[in-house]
Amino acid sequence: MTGANTGHDEFKAMLSELRHDLRTPIGHIIGYAEMIAEELEDDAAGLQANDLEAIRNAGQKMLGQIDQYFGATKAAIEEISFADAQFQLRLQLNHIAGYTEMLREDAIEGERDEILADLDRIASAQTVVLELVESVVARFEQSARKGAGRPSDKPAAIPAGRQGSIAGVGGEILVVDDDSANRELLARRLARSGYSSCCVADGDAALAALQDRRFDLILLDQMMPGKSGLEVLEIIQGNSRLRTIPVIMLSASDDSDLVVQCILNGAEDYIAKPFNPVLLTARINACLEKVRLRRNVARQLRVFISSPGDVIPERLICKSVINRLNEEFSGKAFLVPILWEEEPLLASDTFQAQIHPPRQTDIYIGILWSRIGSPLPDTILREDGTVYDSGTAFEFEDALHGFRENGHPEMLLYRKTGAPEVSLADREMVLESLDQIERLARYAERFLIGADGSYVAAFHNFDDAPQFDAMLETHMRKLVERILAADRAD
Repeated sequence: MTGANTGHDEFKAMLSELRHDLRTPIGHIIGYAEMIAEELEDDAAGLQANDLEAIRNAGQKMLGQIDQYFGATKAAIEEISFADAQFQLRLQLNHIAGYTEMLREDAIEGERDEILADLDRIASAQTVVLELVESVVARFEQSARKGAGRPSDKPAAIPAGRQGSIAGVGGEILVVDDDSANRELLARRLARSGYSSCCVADGDAALAALQDRRFDLILLDQMMPGKSGLEVLEIIQGNSRLRTIPVIMLSASDDSDLVVQCILNGAEDYIAKPFNPVLLTARINACLEKVRLRRNVARQLRVFISSPGDVIPERLICKSVINRLNEEFSGKAFLVPILWEEEPLLASDTFQAQIHPPRQTDIYIGILWSRIGSPLPDTILREDGTVYDSGTAFEFEDALHGFRENGHPEMLLYRKTGAPEVSLADREMVLESLDQIERLARYAERFLIGADGSYVAAFHNFDDAPQFDAMLETHMRKLVERILAADRAD
């Protein structure tokens, strides 16, 4: 590459970065003005609504001016009229400052603290834009003197706003953006649209969150310190479990090659910042609708999870494993966990009379440790008239009966090793624990161990929760693959 070409590329890169840096705080100005307008919607805002509209209009004009003076069509520094650009941008900033101050006075008078906080954010964003406008000439001159493309100094970040996950009903969305105001704006916008969000500041934090939680969608900023959005996207697409989560890329950059690169690398969509809230919601809805459609056409497998109350952590692990496998098998299989604690059980009947019959499910997971469980009422009997040892025994035998009669459910049985810790000071608790252990041992001998001491039914022993997690995921993955292969063979 010649020196002339290198200089041209560096100039283009500088322009792209400048447009990005200006659009980000301008997007904050427009976004917070929209949020305030929505909060005032039911208050007959009157003049306040007009002031907010004026702020938004000024922000939109500035976006147009950025393209006009610093657009991608500019090929050399001589083509940029810095004086005109600074004048026009300052003019809009003055409008924003004036209307913001009037709104502040109204908010103080009306004791609207929540609006004051957003007005502070508008003022902070306005300060960032002003610093950029004031330093734009020096920015290019410094680069020209150094012969480098991108300056290292940037204005200070906008002060952090409120963050956190807000409960919603439309889906769990991971927001990845290094700008705190962007995260706060997106979280509030998503909450208003009925979504729950988790916000993180960089790619490493996003990848860590994806290991611990299940998300329906990822909103991923492209330009971040550390791993770029594109690098995070490539890691997600290289993971068999994560690649099924749709990703919408967000960026204030207008580089069309970057947009194409993101789509080719697996992004579901690409939205330019500052985002249009209606467009953002529409794109999110479209992505999630695709996920729901894939689930509807996938092979649904009902998974009955049976265990007494001494293995609650293992029951939670079952749900976590199922969530991970649902991501991995998206579009092929969808596992539906059946746990009694998530059913709307009525006090007018027993557990066993209301839960989904284990024999009518596709997979049964039984977990045993130190308890056989609580006894059932005499109204629930075996076909021979005998009483079940417990609710857990009923669920196991019902599933076993279904398998012997119809070939389903597939049955996975796990036994935790070791003994529970019991306070020796509580004599009744010690005796109760010993009784449960003895009852479980007698039951296991009857159904799992033959008269000669050999195992007549297969089960898996595990020592702790991590071992159970890894073991169950491996077994369930192979079982789902086997079921899908049998479906294809049919």
